[in-house]
Amino acid sequence: MMLKRITHHKIIIAIALLFLIGIGWLIVRAMPATETDLRRSACYVDGNVSICLVNGKDTAVLTSDSVHQQGVWINRHWWLASCDGRVLTVSPTSSLRAAEVPALCDSLSSLLNRKETERKELIYYLRSHGVIDEGYTQIATYASRQSKMTDSLKIKLRELQRICPIDSSNNGKHFKLGKKNRLILKAVYHVSWYNNSNKLKSVSCDPVYTALTSKVAPLILHTHRSIKPWGVYAVRNVPWGATEHRKIVTVRLVPTEQSAPFHSIIVSGKYWQGHDHDLPRLFAVDGAPVFTKHGRFIGIIHGKEVLQ
Repeated sequence: MMLKRITHHKIIIAIALLFLIGIGWLIVRAMPATETDLRRSACYVDGNVSICLVNGKDTAVLTSDSVHQQGVWINRHWWLASCDGRVLTVSPTSSLRAAEVPALCDSLSSLLNRKETERKELIYYLRSHGVIDEGYTQIATYASRQSKMTDSLKIKLRELQRICPIDSSNNGKHFKLGKKNRLILKAVYHVSWYNNSNKLKSVSCDPVYTALTSKVAPLILHTHRSIKPWGVYAVRNVPWGATEHRKIVTVRLVPTEQSAPFHSIIVSGKYWQGHDHDLPRLFAVDGAPVFTKHGRFIGIIHGKEVLQ
């Protein structure tokens, strides 16, 4: 009987200890970020965003552009260290509409015709020019570069012709958008950050495929290895809200040549929930994290908005 009482007493103590440990863990997780944490949370997001025309399994790139913005390492759950290589940033957008695609394809076709004509003229010039001087060398270099661009454009047009039907009516051949054609955004990013030694590190992310949209929204990226790098800080969204009027700070990463802790600058401003912030545009970089002055994570910047 005595043994059962002792065992029962130990079980109660163990449960109480586990409960206290759990409460302590939640308190620690709910603590706001320090200034060092704020600096360690920011990262660069660089990559390439392409507008693609899709028909079944066939895909052709219409336009492509580079992206340079910021992001922030973020946990999936506030009560658990659950970053796993997740980065919050601003989603890619495009103002291109489906009705404009045939005209864009036609313009690419016209550009290819001009490039083909230019290539023939350059070949003729190089063959007929008898003196190999500095001008000849410069034109030969230009001709080689243009030839590569023409070949690349020809491949792109060939891909478009395979998945986008051509209308031969109205005295000419023009592209038209088929019923099965659809437009998507393909984004390929890599994330860079400064480690404890102030050295710039980088990791690639899984490709992101989204519907074509002109509306900006928060975007979660996943690194290839799904591991949070050593030395970075992952922010967390606590479940309780905040006041409408806040004093805020943002983290602006600066080039490697400039001397600053973790190559970052912390800038303060004001924010009214549902309204604009007043952070200087020079420091309010798209994708940069926003915190209250006490270190609570709020969201990320896009223009004069704070996306949550």
